[in-house]
Amino acid sequence: MKFVAISDTHGCHRQLDLPQGDVLLHAGDVCDQGNKSHIDDFLKWISDLDFKYKIFLRGNHDIDLTTKKSLLDIEIPEGVHLLDNSGITIEGIPIWGVSFPMNWYDDTWKPFPQNTKILITHQPPHGILDLTPNHISRGQKGLLEQVQILKPKVHLFGHIHASYGQLQTDETLYINASAYKASEQKIVNEPFVFEI
Repeated sequence: MKFVAISDTHGCHRQLDLPQGDVLLHAGDVCDQGNKSHIDDFLKWISDLDFKYKIFLRGNHDIDLTTKKSLLDIEIPEGVHLLDNSGITIEGIPIWGVSFPMNWYDDTWKPFPQNTKILITHQPPHGILDLTPNHISRGQKGLLEQVQILKPKVHLFGHIHASYGQLQTDETLYINASAYKASEQKIVNEPFVFEI
C-alpha cells in the first residue's frame, strides 16, 4: 500500500503537487493562525482528492485564537478521517493519530496501542527532526519515550518546519513532512512517499 505524507500546509494545500497513492496522511496545521476559511477550503480540497483513504490531524494553528477551541469540531466530509487520540485500521494496517493538545505545554503522552504500525502526531519527538532555525530542539521528551516503547514502522509529524526530512532507525522511519515555509508564505517542500 502506497502512502503520501504531508504536514503543515497552512492554507496553501492547493499549491501541492501530490503523487498518486492509496492513502493521504496529513499531520496537522491545515490552516494558518486559526483561519476558518482555510479549514473550509481544505475540507473541500481533501474530499475531492483521488485517494482511497484520507487521514489528517489537528495542528496548533487549527484552533480559534480567541476561544482556544478546535476549528475542526465540525462535520468532516464522508471518506475523510480526522484522528484525535484515535485510530483507524486500513487494509490491515493500524494507524494511530494524536492531534496537537489544547494545553500547548503538556508533555504527557498516554501509551499508544501496541499494534500501531503508523503513528501520526503533529509535534516531533525530542531530538529527532525537531531543530528550529536557531538549532534549538523543540520535540517532546514524553513523546520520544512512548515512540521508543512502541517502535512503529513509521512516525509522521511536522510542526518544526526547519527540520523537514526523514530519518530511518533500526525500527522506525521518522518523517517530518512540513511543507510550508513561513518566510515565503508558500509550499516549498515535497510530500514524502512510503509503502507498507
